[in-house]
Amino acid sequence: MDVSVTPVADTQYRCTDKNVVKLQTVFSTSFALWEKTADAWENRSAPEVFSGHDAQLLAQAIDEKKPITQEIEPGKHWLAVPLPNGDIQNIKRVALAAIETIAPDFLCPLAEEILHSLRHQEQIDQLCQENDIFLHQVSEDFEELAFLRSMAERLVLGDCSKNLAHLVQHTLPLLGAAAGVKGIYFLTRKDRDNASVNQEWHCDEGANSLVSHRDLEIIIKLFGEVANSMPVVKNHLQTGQYATQLPGIGEFILVGLSSISGQHGWLLAVNRNNLSQEKMHEPICRLSQNELGTNEASLINTAAAMLASHAHNLALLEARESQMLSMVRTLVSAIDSRDPYTCGHSERVARYGKRLAEALGFSADAREKIYLTGLLHDIGKIGVSDAVLNKTGTLTDEEFSEIKRHPDLGWEILRDLEQLEYMLPGVLHHHERFDGKGYPDGLTGTDTPLDGRLLAVVDAFDAMTSDRPYRQGMPLEKAVGILADGAGQQWDPQLVETFISILPDILSIKDNYQRPPIPRRVSGQLSNADGTFAVSATPA
Repeated sequence: MDVSVTPVADTQYRCTDKNVVKLQTVFSTSFALWEKTADAWENRSAPEVFSGHDAQLLAQAIDEKKPITQEIEPGKHWLAVPLPNGDIQNIKRVALAAIETIAPDFLCPLAEEILHSLRHQEQIDQLCQENDIFLHQVSEDFEELAFLRSMAERLVLGDCSKNLAHLVQHTLPLLGAAAGVKGIYFLTRKDRDNASVNQEWHCDEGANSLVSHRDLEIIIKLFGEVANSMPVVKNHLQTGQYATQLPGIGEFILVGLSSISGQHGWLLAVNRNNLSQEKMHEPICRLSQNELGTNEASLINTAAAMLASHAHNLALLEARESQMLSMVRTLVSAIDSRDPYTCGHSERVARYGKRLAEALGFSADAREKIYLTGLLHDIGKIGVSDAVLNKTGTLTDEEFSEIKRHPDLGWEILRDLEQLEYMLPGVLHHHERFDGKGYPDGLTGTDTPLDGRLLAVVDAFDAMTSDRPYRQGMPLEKAVGILADGAGQQWDPQLVETFISILPDILSIKDNYQRPPIPRRVSGQLSNADGTFAVSATPA
């Protein structure tokens, strides 16, 4: 079967297929691109170019899968070169040229070498593209690992000041960057339908807000409950059913923060940030450039799970600390019940100690520990007999020896309570003296733990200035004078100096102190001191 068309000058012919262009460059002549669909061959380049060849030549090149030559006339040959299909299925492609040459045996090997080099170049291009994709993925994975490591480092419960809000504030910028979004929000529910924003972060500095509060409320109302059980991912919102409801949002991911202790809020990531992919030109790299997908949802879901776990742990820690404080209060009540004339002494010593610790630069956590230690510094008096504890006259040497046992007794009471272990130095050593004449161990100077030296100052001040049944409290000037005179002998001179410098605050604490009302039991119910209802009793 002949395929005949009218020939034209080679200079008028152009073909954009890279295989054909390469053949034309090497052979310095024009090639026509022929394609066969079904049973017909069609010229896809320039139908008016070339004539007089047999279609069987094209079929032979396809069947043998190699370049074929056929003599047209002496010194001139057809060269048919089978081409790869690329992404086109069920189509046969052949490049055809009429070449004048005196060495026809070199045409096929040269054409094969050209195709071989083209295949290699395609493989190289594909490998480069895959390498770019791999590099981009590794970069994203590295950001995710850095984010997760940073979060893990902050999931430490030793510092109670690092509450959920503190962790979220640190988390959002890192999470937004790792997820590649323009804005990310931590939401909590104001009521059944509405959402409030506790924290928000934007990739674009200076942006006021990507999403309005109305948009947030709509998202929570529509998707909040679903997000508590699984991540909600929405793309192409500008062209979908929510285009009018959420006009500023192209795509978002919503994930709930839920734990055993309850629902703590949501993480909302808004609008894909595609700036990091501007250099990814290949179509395979642009498929998800403007979408949020599995990778982003998985990362945000992991962050939400870590935050929810932290919130649950904080709730447990708060409950534990509340129980511990209740236990401390119970022990203080036990002390006061044994020695009613010193009621309020432990509380005042605790408050004085906390203020002195603040003046000395103690951290918030250390100040709180000093306060709790002050509450229990006399816990050992539970083991002192009533006759000695409540005696109004001068104590005998034997009675004083019994009183001196209360620091050791307090240590014995608290030593097995791991949570209160930090109290032991203050409880055991608050009666040591700077000159070594104190008890129970006769420690001198700074050998006495700081907590013990600090409580010794505030304990002595409250003891001197408080009223007792057998005497009135000492005048302030006299008590301060005794402290100043005893600095360096009975008390740490630096602590005495600091205590005197904050004396106005100490007096304010003393003057404003009021003992909390003691609940009294009424038949059938409990009531507060003012008679208000507290808790109904269950009938026996």
